[in-house]
Amino acid sequence: MSQTIRVGVAGLTHGHVGGLIESWKKVEGAHLVAVSDHTPLLDGVNGFDRKYTDWREMLDKETFDALVVTSNNVESTEIAIAALNKGIPCMVEKAMAANAADADRMLAAAKASGKLLMINWPLAWSAGLHEAVGQANSGEVGDLFYLRYRNGHNGPREIGCDEYFVGWLYDEKLNGGGSIADFGSYGAALARWILGMPESVFCFRGNLTKDYDVCDDHAVIVLKYPHAHAYLESTWATKGDDASANPVLSGKEGTLAVNGNKVVTSKGWNDKSEIDAPALEIGGPAEYFLHCIKTGTQPEGILNSEISADACRILDAAIRSSASGKAETP
Repeated sequence: MSQTIRVGVAGLTHGHVGGLIESWKKVEGAHLVAVSDHTPLLDGVNGFDRKYTDWREMLDKETFDALVVTSNNVESTEIAIAALNKGIPCMVEKAMAANAADADRMLAAAKASGKLLMINWPLAWSAGLHEAVGQANSGEVGDLFYLRYRNGHNGPREIGCDEYFVGWLYDEKLNGGGSIADFGSYGAALARWILGMPESVFCFRGNLTKDYDVCDDHAVIVLKYPHAHAYLESTWATKGDDASANPVLSGKEGTLAVNGNKVVTSKGWNDKSEIDAPALEIGGPAEYFLHCIKTGTQPEGILNSEISADACRILDAAIRSSASGKAETP
């Protein structure tokens, strides 16, 4: 690979795309070559040599060292597979796919091409999370038996997401669900990373607060492991913040609680300590993706495509459970 990194962006309808583009602008040697999108959002993006209304045409005409894939969860699968088949490493913005079958197709394309596939989760750049997981892995609180994690807000439309992002987030086929696909995916990936694959998944979800049609604005997912439980909550219904720790990891010898960049370790009612988590060695998605390409290493944690694919399996089981009323096997 030359010193200049030729970067493309496929899709502008994922609301996280702006942050990813800015992340690449900070990487020394990165050159934003081309961007594609089929909506008017294309008119408002700057800093690229060329613009395309069709990602297929862009892949046919341009040469990339890295591709950022930021469309809906169905189209992102097709873009990533096509790019990997052309030998282009791909960073796909969360979630990996709308379902496990599509995730497996992406894994197969990455394996056949030998090119890197990273799934970017904003949660991965939390120094507090990494400090807590590091302490848990070192045995600070003993064997883990419980994980609690919640994520969400009052709803994409309510917080002001643009019409193109909202358009596919509220489409169960393009998203894979409602809040459960948007925010339950974080919890599924986190649980898979920390505790592994569960034995069974139980879920209930519904539209609890919206006066318009949406498949779910709130969901609770419970994962059962041989010696652990995980409680995951996703919401497009919650106004405000209860200011509680998130996530929480409980082991036989104590509890780790993340409050932003602080990690509280508690081993008894009067035995608590708090630290500020040290900064991550590599603190952004573009820099980390390029590091993995150059070193030939696979992304770690929830950025790993195998772990993200397993998160899709957990969510598939959760959605089946919400329909069957019974625990399902992922």
